[in-house]
Amino acid sequence: MTNPSTPGRARYARPAFRWAPVAVAAVLLAGCGGGDGDGNGTTPPPSVGAFTIGGTVAGLGSGKTLTLQNNAGDDLAVTANGTFVFVTRLDSGVAYAVTVKTQPAGQRCAVTQGSGSATANVVDVQVRCENLPAATYTIGGSVAGLAGGSVVLQNNGGDDLALASNGGFTFATPLAGGAAYAVSVRTQPAGQACTVRNGTGTVSAANVGSVEVSCGTVVTLPVGDWKQEFCSQVRPGQWGRSLWRITRQSDTRVTAQIGAAIYSDASCSGAGVVAGPLSDVGTVVFDRNASTATLTAFWGLWTQPSGLSSRAVWARTGSRLCILSDQTPTVFPTAASVESYTNTIIPTRICYTQN
Repeated sequence: MTNPSTPGRARYARPAFRWAPVAVAAVLLAGCGGGDGDGNGTTPPPSVGAFTIGGTVAGLGSGKTLTLQNNAGDDLAVTANGTFVFVTRLDSGVAYAVTVKTQPAGQRCAVTQGSGSATANVVDVQVRCENLPAATYTIGGSVAGLAGGSVVLQNNGGDDLALASNGGFTFATPLAGGAAYAVSVRTQPAGQACTVRNGTGTVSAANVGSVEVSCGTVVTLPVGDWKQEFCSQVRPGQWGRSLWRITRQSDTRVTAQIGAAIYSDASCSGAGVVAGPLSDVGTVVFDRNASTATLTAFWGLWTQPSGLSSRAVWARTGSRLCILSDQTPTVFPTAASVESYTNTIIPTRICYTQN
Protein backbone atom coordinates (compact mmCIF):
# COMPACT_ATOMS: atom_id res chain seq x y z
CA MET A 1 0.00 0.00 0.00
CA THR A 2 1.34 3.34 -0.87
CA ASN A 3 2.25 5.60 1.93
CA PRO A 4 -0.07 8.56 1.82
CA SER A 5 2.51 10.69 3.35
CA THR A 6 4.68 10.36 0.30
CA PRO A 7 4.19 13.63 -1.52
CA GLY A 8 4.55 12.35 -5.06
CA ARG A 9 2.07 9.49 -4.80
CA ALA A 10 -0.59 11.52 -2.97
CA ARG A 11 -1.00 13.85 -5.96
CA TYR A 12 -2.21 10.98 -8.21
CA ALA A 13 -4.68 9.39 -5.73
CA ARG A 14 -6.92 12.43 -4.96
CA PRO A 15 -8.84 12.73 -8.28
CA ALA A 16 -10.43 9.28 -7.97
CA PHE A 17 -11.97 10.18 -4.62
CA ARG A 18 -12.96 13.69 -5.78
CA TRP A 19 -15.25 12.43 -8.72
CA ALA A 20 -16.80 9.55 -6.87
CA PRO A 21 -19.61 11.63 -5.24
CA VAL A 22 -20.54 13.12 -8.65
CA ALA A 23 -20.84 9.68 -10.23
CA VAL A 24 -22.95 8.39 -7.37
CA ALA A 25 -25.29 11.37 -7.65
CA ALA A 26 -25.73 10.70 -11.37
CA VAL A 27 -26.58 7.08 -10.71
CA LEU A 28 -29.08 8.06 -8.03
CA LEU A 29 -30.79 10.50 -10.37
CA ALA A 30 -31.00 7.89 -13.12
CA GLY A 31 -32.55 5.42 -10.68
CA CYS A 32 -35.29 7.90 -9.77
CA GLY A 33 -36.39 8.11 -13.40
CA GLY A 34 -36.13 11.92 -13.71
CA GLY A 35 -38.78 14.48 -12.61
CA ASP A 36 -41.37 17.00 -13.87
CA GLY A 37 -39.78 19.92 -12.17
CA ASP A 38 -42.32 20.15 -9.37
CA GLY A 39 -41.06 17.16 -7.44
CA ASN A 40 -44.33 15.11 -7.68
CA GLY A 41 -43.02 12.54 -10.17
CA THR A 42 -46.30 12.56 -12.42
CA THR A 43 -46.47 12.53 -16.25
CA PRO A 44 -47.89 15.83 -17.67
CA PRO A 45 -51.05 15.60 -19.92
CA PRO A 46 -50.67 15.96 -23.69
CA SER A 47 -50.89 19.58 -24.80
CA VAL A 48 -51.07 19.72 -28.64
CA GLY A 49 -53.88 18.18 -30.77
CA ALA A 50 -54.73 15.80 -28.03
CA PHE A 51 -58.52 15.36 -28.09
CA THR A 52 -61.20 14.55 -30.70
CA ILE A 53 -64.61 16.20 -30.84
CA GLY A 54 -67.60 14.10 -31.80
CA GLY A 55 -70.95 12.67 -30.86
CA THR A 56 -74.06 11.10 -32.36
CA VAL A 57 -76.56 12.02 -35.10
CA ALA A 58 -80.13 10.67 -34.96
CA GLY A 59 -83.19 11.18 -37.15
CA LEU A 60 -81.35 12.07 -40.36
CA GLY A 61 -83.46 11.04 -43.32
CA SER A 62 -82.26 8.48 -45.83
CA GLY A 63 -80.29 10.05 -48.66
CA LYS A 64 -80.00 13.40 -46.90
CA THR A 65 -76.84 15.29 -45.96
CA LEU A 66 -76.17 17.37 -42.86
CA THR A 67 -73.11 19.60 -42.58
CA LEU A 68 -71.70 20.27 -39.10
CA GLN A 69 -69.02 22.71 -37.99
CA ASN A 70 -66.82 23.02 -34.95
CA ASN A 71 -65.82 26.53 -33.94
CA ALA A 72 -67.25 27.85 -37.25
CA GLY A 73 -64.95 25.63 -39.30
CA ASP A 74 -63.72 22.08 -39.82
CA ASP A 75 -66.82 21.29 -41.95
CA LEU A 76 -68.05 17.72 -41.60
CA ALA A 77 -70.66 16.26 -43.98
CA VAL A 78 -72.81 13.61 -42.32
CA THR A 79 -74.93 11.32 -44.50
CA ALA A 80 -76.10 8.69 -42.01
CA ASN A 81 -77.20 8.36 -38.42
CA GLY A 82 -74.68 7.21 -35.85
CA THR A 83 -71.40 8.54 -34.47
CA PHE A 84 -69.32 11.32 -35.99
CA VAL A 85 -65.88 12.78 -35.24
CA PHE A 86 -64.40 16.02 -36.54
CA VAL A 87 -61.08 15.69 -38.31
CA THR A 88 -59.30 18.39 -36.35
CA ARG A 89 -58.24 17.58 -32.79
CA LEU A 90 -58.12 20.26 -30.11
CA ASP A 91 -55.49 21.11 -27.52
CA SER A 92 -56.24 20.51 -23.91
CA GLY A 93 -58.49 23.20 -22.49
CA VAL A 94 -59.46 24.63 -25.88
CA ALA A 95 -63.16 25.47 -26.27
CA TYR A 96 -65.33 23.70 -28.81
CA ALA A 97 -68.72 24.72 -30.24
CA VAL A 98 -70.54 22.36 -32.59
CA THR A 99 -73.18 23.92 -34.84
CA VAL A 100 -75.20 23.07 -37.95
CA LYS A 101 -73.88 24.78 -41.07
CA THR A 102 -76.26 23.27 -43.63
CA GLN A 103 -79.59 21.66 -42.85
CA PRO A 104 -80.69 18.55 -44.74
CA ALA A 105 -83.44 19.10 -47.31
CA GLY A 106 -86.86 18.95 -45.69
CA GLN A 107 -85.45 18.60 -42.18
CA ARG A 108 -84.20 20.69 -39.28
CA CYS A 109 -81.43 19.45 -37.00
CA ALA A 110 -80.61 20.81 -33.53
CA VAL A 111 -77.43 20.39 -31.47
CA THR A 112 -77.38 19.74 -27.73
CA GLN A 113 -74.33 19.40 -25.49
CA GLY A 114 -72.45 21.03 -28.32
CA SER A 115 -70.09 23.33 -26.46
CA GLY A 116 -67.48 23.11 -23.73
CA SER A 117 -63.71 22.82 -23.21
CA ALA A 118 -61.75 19.79 -24.33
CA THR A 119 -60.17 17.92 -21.40
CA ALA A 120 -60.65 14.47 -22.91
CA ASN A 121 -62.09 13.08 -26.14
CA VAL A 122 -65.58 14.56 -26.52
CA VAL A 123 -68.14 11.94 -27.52
CA ASP A 124 -71.43 13.26 -26.14
CA VAL A 125 -72.47 15.95 -28.66
CA GLN A 126 -76.04 15.16 -29.66
CA VAL A 127 -77.54 16.12 -33.05
CA ARG A 128 -81.21 15.29 -33.56
CA CYS A 129 -83.03 15.84 -36.87
CA GLU A 130 -86.76 16.07 -37.52
CA ASN A 131 -88.83 16.27 -40.68
CA LEU A 132 -90.27 19.68 -41.51
CA PRO A 133 -93.98 19.98 -42.24
CA ALA A 134 -94.76 19.76 -45.96
CA ALA A 135 -94.33 23.12 -47.70
CA THR A 136 -97.65 24.92 -48.25
CA TYR A 137 -98.68 27.80 -50.47
CA THR A 138 -101.47 30.37 -50.36
CA ILE A 139 -104.31 30.77 -52.85
CA GLY A 140 -105.43 34.27 -53.76
CA GLY A 141 -105.87 36.94 -56.37
CA SER A 142 -107.81 40.18 -56.80
CA VAL A 143 -111.38 41.47 -56.87
CA ALA A 144 -112.56 44.29 -59.14
CA GLY A 145 -115.91 45.98 -59.71
CA LEU A 146 -117.37 45.32 -56.26
CA ALA A 147 -119.71 48.21 -55.45
CA GLY A 148 -120.78 48.46 -51.84
CA GLY A 149 -121.83 44.86 -51.29
CA SER A 150 -120.05 41.77 -50.02
CA VAL A 151 -119.07 38.70 -52.03
CA VAL A 152 -118.28 35.36 -50.40
CA LEU A 153 -115.69 33.20 -52.16
CA GLN A 154 -114.81 29.56 -51.59
CA ASN A 155 -111.85 27.38 -52.41
CA ASN A 156 -112.50 23.69 -53.08
CA GLY A 157 -116.02 24.05 -51.74
CA GLY A 158 -114.96 25.52 -48.37
CA ASP A 159 -112.62 27.97 -46.66
CA ASP A 160 -115.23 30.75 -47.01
CA LEU A 161 -113.80 34.22 -47.54
CA ALA A 162 -116.05 37.31 -47.34
CA LEU A 163 -114.82 40.39 -49.21
CA ALA A 164 -116.35 43.86 -49.00
CA SER A 165 -113.85 45.84 -51.06
CA ASN A 166 -111.83 45.61 -54.24
CA GLY A 167 -108.18 44.62 -54.18
CA GLY A 168 -106.14 41.59 -53.28
CA PHE A 169 -107.37 38.59 -51.32
CA THR A 170 -105.87 35.40 -49.88
CA PHE A 171 -107.68 32.36 -48.53
CA ALA A 172 -106.84 31.47 -44.93
CA THR A 173 -105.98 27.83 -45.60
CA PRO A 174 -102.77 27.19 -47.58
CA LEU A 175 -102.37 24.10 -49.75
CA ALA A 176 -99.48 21.71 -50.22
CA GLY A 177 -97.58 21.60 -53.48
CA GLY A 178 -99.37 19.44 -56.02
CA ALA A 179 -102.82 20.03 -54.51
CA ALA A 180 -105.70 21.18 -56.70
CA TYR A 181 -107.57 24.43 -56.09
CA ALA A 182 -110.95 25.65 -57.39
CA VAL A 183 -112.16 29.14 -56.50
CA SER A 184 -115.88 29.85 -56.82
CA VAL A 185 -118.48 32.38 -55.73
CA ARG A 186 -120.64 31.14 -52.89
CA THR A 187 -122.70 34.32 -52.28
CA GLN A 188 -123.15 37.12 -54.79
CA PRO A 189 -123.22 40.75 -53.62
CA ALA A 190 -126.60 42.48 -53.56
CA GLY A 191 -127.45 43.86 -56.97
CA GLN A 192 -124.30 42.46 -58.57
CA ALA A 193 -122.94 39.30 -60.12
CA CYS A 194 -119.29 38.23 -59.80
CA THR A 195 -117.46 35.80 -62.06
CA VAL A 196 -114.13 34.00 -61.50
CA ARG A 197 -111.27 33.80 -63.99
CA ASN A 198 -108.11 31.68 -63.56
CA GLY A 199 -109.87 30.05 -60.64
CA THR A 200 -108.72 26.45 -61.01
CA GLY A 201 -105.37 24.72 -61.22
CA THR A 202 -102.71 22.77 -59.38
CA VAL A 203 -100.39 24.33 -56.81
CA SER A 204 -96.74 24.29 -57.82
CA ALA A 205 -93.89 25.39 -55.55
CA ALA A 206 -95.18 28.97 -55.24
CA ASN A 207 -98.10 30.96 -53.89
CA VAL A 208 -101.04 31.36 -56.29
CA GLY A 209 -102.00 34.99 -56.85
CA SER A 210 -103.57 34.98 -60.31
CA VAL A 211 -107.25 34.36 -59.49
CA GLU A 212 -109.40 37.19 -60.88
CA VAL A 213 -112.89 37.97 -59.56
CA SER A 214 -114.84 40.50 -61.61
CA CYS A 215 -118.12 41.95 -60.35
CA GLY A 216 -120.71 43.95 -62.26
CA THR A 217 -124.26 45.16 -62.10
CA VAL A 218 -126.80 42.39 -62.49
CA VAL A 219 -128.30 42.58 -65.95
CA THR A 220 -131.75 41.00 -65.77
CA LEU A 221 -133.77 40.49 -68.91
CA PRO A 222 -137.45 41.39 -68.56
CA VAL A 223 -139.76 38.36 -68.21
CA GLY A 224 -143.46 37.82 -67.49
CA ASP A 225 -146.49 39.85 -68.53
CA TRP A 226 -145.95 43.50 -69.42
CA LYS A 227 -148.99 45.72 -70.11
CA GLN A 228 -148.90 49.00 -71.97
CA GLU A 229 -149.72 51.98 -69.81
CA PHE A 230 -152.07 53.41 -72.47
CA CYS A 231 -155.70 52.33 -71.85
CA SER A 232 -158.23 52.46 -74.71
CA GLN A 233 -161.83 51.38 -75.23
CA VAL A 234 -162.11 48.20 -77.28
CA ARG A 235 -165.94 47.83 -77.27
CA PRO A 236 -168.83 49.27 -75.29
CA GLY A 237 -168.20 48.71 -71.60
CA GLN A 238 -164.73 47.24 -72.15
CA TRP A 239 -161.31 48.78 -72.21
CA GLY A 240 -157.98 47.18 -72.92
CA ARG A 241 -154.23 47.42 -72.71
CA SER A 242 -151.74 45.81 -75.11
CA LEU A 243 -149.82 42.95 -73.50
CA TRP A 244 -146.40 41.31 -74.09
CA ARG A 245 -145.75 37.94 -72.47
CA ILE A 246 -141.99 37.41 -72.34
CA THR A 247 -140.38 34.04 -71.59
CA ARG A 248 -136.68 33.74 -70.77
CA GLN A 249 -134.81 31.06 -72.71
CA SER A 250 -131.24 31.90 -71.62
CA ASP A 251 -129.18 34.77 -70.31
CA THR A 252 -129.36 36.41 -73.75
CA ARG A 253 -132.49 35.00 -75.43
CA VAL A 254 -136.24 35.43 -74.92
CA THR A 255 -139.39 34.49 -76.78
CA ALA A 256 -142.48 36.73 -76.84
CA GLN A 257 -146.22 36.63 -77.42
CA ILE A 258 -148.63 39.52 -77.73
CA GLY A 259 -152.28 39.98 -76.82
CA ALA A 260 -154.50 42.22 -74.73
CA ALA A 261 -155.67 42.57 -71.17
CA ILE A 262 -159.38 43.52 -70.87
CA TYR A 263 -160.82 45.79 -68.15
CA SER A 264 -164.29 46.86 -67.14
CA ASP A 265 -163.37 50.45 -66.34
CA ALA A 266 -161.93 53.29 -68.36
CA SER A 267 -158.83 53.56 -66.21
CA CYS A 268 -157.81 49.92 -66.83
CA SER A 269 -157.18 49.43 -63.14
CA GLY A 270 -156.33 46.09 -61.57
CA ALA A 271 -154.89 42.99 -63.23
CA GLY A 272 -157.44 42.71 -66.01
CA VAL A 273 -158.24 39.55 -67.95
CA VAL A 274 -156.00 38.25 -70.71
CA ALA A 275 -158.16 37.97 -73.81
CA GLY A 276 -158.06 34.83 -75.92
CA PRO A 277 -154.95 33.01 -77.16
CA LEU A 278 -151.78 35.05 -77.50
CA SER A 279 -149.93 35.44 -80.79
CA ASP A 280 -146.32 34.39 -81.18
CA VAL A 281 -144.11 37.29 -82.24
CA GLY A 282 -140.80 35.44 -82.37
CA THR A 283 -137.46 35.47 -80.61
CA VAL A 284 -135.12 38.22 -79.51
CA VAL A 285 -131.42 37.41 -79.04
CA PHE A 286 -129.54 40.14 -77.20
CA ASP A 287 -125.89 40.75 -78.00
CA ARG A 288 -125.00 43.65 -75.70
CA ASN A 289 -126.27 45.79 -72.87
CA ALA A 290 -125.30 49.00 -71.14
CA SER A 291 -126.59 51.11 -68.28
CA THR A 292 -126.92 54.62 -67.00
CA ALA A 293 -127.69 55.49 -63.40
CA THR A 294 -131.44 54.89 -64.00
CA LEU A 295 -131.75 52.77 -67.15
CA THR A 296 -130.48 49.50 -68.60
CA ALA A 297 -130.64 49.01 -72.36
CA PHE A 298 -130.52 45.65 -74.19
CA TRP A 299 -129.64 45.54 -77.90
CA GLY A 300 -130.63 42.48 -79.92
CA LEU A 301 -131.97 40.88 -83.08
CA TRP A 302 -135.71 40.29 -83.22
CA THR A 303 -136.64 37.37 -85.50
CA GLN A 304 -140.36 37.00 -86.23
CA PRO A 305 -142.12 33.69 -87.01
CA SER A 306 -142.18 34.69 -90.69
CA GLY A 307 -138.41 34.76 -90.72
CA LEU A 308 -138.12 38.52 -91.00
CA SER A 309 -135.68 40.07 -88.58
CA SER A 310 -134.83 43.53 -87.38
CA ARG A 311 -132.81 45.20 -84.69
CA ALA A 312 -134.53 46.19 -81.45
CA VAL A 313 -133.69 47.90 -78.18
CA TRP A 314 -135.46 47.06 -74.95
CA ALA A 315 -135.02 49.62 -72.23
CA ARG A 316 -135.77 49.10 -68.55
CA THR A 317 -136.13 52.29 -66.58
CA GLY A 318 -137.66 52.16 -63.13
CA SER A 319 -140.79 50.00 -63.37
CA ARG A 320 -141.16 50.49 -67.12
CA LEU A 321 -140.13 48.51 -70.18
CA CYS A 322 -139.92 50.46 -73.42
CA ILE A 323 -139.65 48.40 -76.63
CA LEU A 324 -138.00 50.31 -79.44
CA SER A 325 -137.18 49.47 -83.02
CA ASP A 326 -133.59 50.00 -84.09
CA GLN A 327 -131.63 50.16 -87.31
CA THR A 328 -128.20 49.11 -88.59
CA PRO A 329 -126.20 51.18 -87.93
CA THR A 330 -128.03 51.64 -84.67
CA VAL A 331 -129.87 54.84 -84.02
CA PHE A 332 -129.30 54.27 -80.30
CA PRO A 333 -125.54 53.67 -79.96
CA THR A 334 -125.38 54.25 -76.20
CA ALA A 335 -127.46 53.80 -73.07
CA ALA A 336 -127.54 57.57 -72.74
CA SER A 337 -129.10 57.93 -76.20
CA VAL A 338 -131.73 55.32 -75.30
CA GLU A 339 -132.47 57.13 -72.05
CA SER A 340 -132.86 60.45 -73.85
CA TYR A 341 -135.42 58.98 -76.22
CA THR A 342 -137.41 57.05 -73.60
CA ASN A 343 -137.75 60.21 -71.55
CA THR A 344 -139.71 61.69 -74.46
CA ILE A 345 -142.06 58.72 -74.95
CA ILE A 346 -142.81 57.82 -71.34
CA PRO A 347 -145.40 60.65 -71.07
CA THR A 348 -147.27 59.17 -74.05
CA ARG A 349 -147.88 56.00 -72.01
CA ILE A 350 -146.71 53.64 -74.78
CA CYS A 351 -144.17 51.86 -72.52
CA TYR A 352 -145.10 48.77 -70.47
CA THR A 353 -145.40 47.97 -66.79
CA GLN A 354 -146.09 44.90 -64.66
CA ASN A 355 -148.96 44.79 -62.18
